[in-house]
Amino acid sequence: MKRTYIALAIFLLYVMSVGSAAAADKVKFALDWIPYGKHAMFYASIDMGFWKDAGLDVAMTRGFGSGDTVKRVASGTDDFGFASVGNMIAARARGADLRLVGMIHDKTLETVATLKGNKIAKPSDLEGKKIGSPEANASRVIFPAFANINKFDNKKVTWVNMTVPATVPSLLAGRVDAILIFYTEKPTVDKASGKLGKEPYYMLYADYGMATYGNGILVSEKTLKAKPELVKRFLAATYKGIAWSVENPQKAVDIFIKHNPAISPDLARAHFDIAVDSLLSANAMKAGIGHMTKDRMVFTNNLITTHMKLPKKAAVEDVYSNDYLPKLLPKRGK
Repeated sequence: MKRTYIALAIFLLYVMSVGSAAAADKVKFALDWIPYGKHAMFYASIDMGFWKDAGLDVAMTRGFGSGDTVKRVASGTDDFGFASVGNMIAARARGADLRLVGMIHDKTLETVATLKGNKIAKPSDLEGKKIGSPEANASRVIFPAFANINKFDNKKVTWVNMTVPATVPSLLAGRVDAILIFYTEKPTVDKASGKLGKEPYYMLYADYGMATYGNGILVSEKTLKAKPELVKRFLAATYKGIAWSVENPQKAVDIFIKHNPAISPDLARAHFDIAVDSLLSANAMKAGIGHMTKDRMVFTNNLITTHMKLPKKAAVEDVYSNDYLPKLLPKRGK
């Protein structure tokens, strides 16, 4: 009789575990780019079980540039995306029903990278130059706004389409005069150029009139209206992982390397540290990481709409929302 009860208990536990696993909501989450150190903060939610504990079965996939990620979320191919707010605003102006529901790069990180000696010291020097970049790169999508603000002719730039792995080698080999990167990629460019005795030079869009919001988490209006609680659970678990990573940076990078063993741990940590610099803004440390201000979003919305010459301007209330975010104030670890 005792053995029967034990067997029954084991069976019930098995049924409950299977039922729990089956009940997990499947979610697709698209990154903006090939995973590198700045993305370490998302992997914590996998290994620390934050998504699982929230009843989520998250499939996180690599990105091919924010432009592509925006399209994937707008079409319903993915439920959530990590992408540039500038790309999202441009897509929304053209009919995509998307909303930003959490910020990551509080300061935009779009950057022009070149080499000293290429005679590029200011934005207008890019006229007549060859720039290498994937077409869907966030930095390239909003490049017309960067050009317009800095009063140079975007049409006088020669674009060389290339994959991400080809950008840095192409710059160092002189096949292009500049490339477009995120500033989080600076350690990679520094290391590669240093090996050849070359000195890189960077122009951050934010330092040249485009101090807008950068990359955040976006979702379609359809998902937001149909599954608001799912959005809240996803953001709560995701930002829990981000906060844990801020407080445990080396552990977060170790987790990332476990999933991406081909990447240099030292470079991954350098990428991650720059991403955290951007995350922990004054507002984030007051209102909570991920939270945005209306004034700054108005500035971002106006700037992108005006200087990209978009067909219409979305109401700022339709561009973003803080309503689905937890309030987390992590202290940066060493």
